[in-house]
Amino acid sequence: MVHIYKPEFVQHDGGSPIFSVDCHPDGTRMATAGGDQKVKVWNLASIKDRSVEGDPNVPQILATLSEHFNTVNCVRFSKNGQFLASGSTDTNVFLYEKRAGPGRAAFGSSDAPNVENWVSCQTLRGHLSDVIDIAWVPDDSMLASCSLDNLVIVWDPRTGQKVQTLKGHTSFVKGVAWDPIGKYLCSQADDKSVIVWNDATNEPVAKLAGHSLDVTAVCVMRDGTIVSGAMDKSIR
Repeated sequence: MVHIYKPEFVQHDGGSPIFSVDCHPDGTRMATAGGDQKVKVWNLASIKDRSVEGDPNVPQILATLSEHFNTVNCVRFSKNGQFLASGSTDTNVFLYEKRAGPGRAAFGSSDAPNVENWVSCQTLRGHLSDVIDIAWVPDDSMLASCSLDNLVIVWDPRTGQKVQTLKGHTSFVKGVAWDPIGKYLCSQADDKSVIVWNDATNEPVAKLAGHSLDVTAVCVMRDGTIVSGAMDKSIR
């Protein structure tokens, strides 16, 4: 049986919409991206066990990250859980690293001091329009981002430098997904297509164009099967 629980304390400033949610690999935290230009990291203990929801010794929010200056559209934890990436309408991707010690309040912020010490460690600049989705390669050595500028950019998160800019879509790119071994990268767009890119050559190896309307979702299954959904109400 599926139980549905909506924790009332999980919200962004002023009731701003939440555009993305991602859970930490160890299942202890989740991150949300909001229309208030913030990323928030939440303690899942209060959600998993409602008996401690009001316990002052169990913090509900672990960090509020305020580096973006426009709507935050997506958040993704790295596979090792040490880093958190966020993409925004401000065209930037920020990388945060969880470091030792307690957090602190951002300068000039009215938010409570952070419990955990998530520190901005890289700013990835290169897109010309809203960043809509981001995806870590399985070994965390690269990060892909996509944007309304019709581009996919692959980054080296250690240096903050571009590895490659992938040009192939003719409309807004709204999703990216790596295959389970990190050899191929899939991107979906409003041009009704999914492009499969070879990580080694950065060249497209296939363009899947079976949908009749904008592609709204893409994922790669563990066996390598690519699944896409679109506004034509079909899944392929």
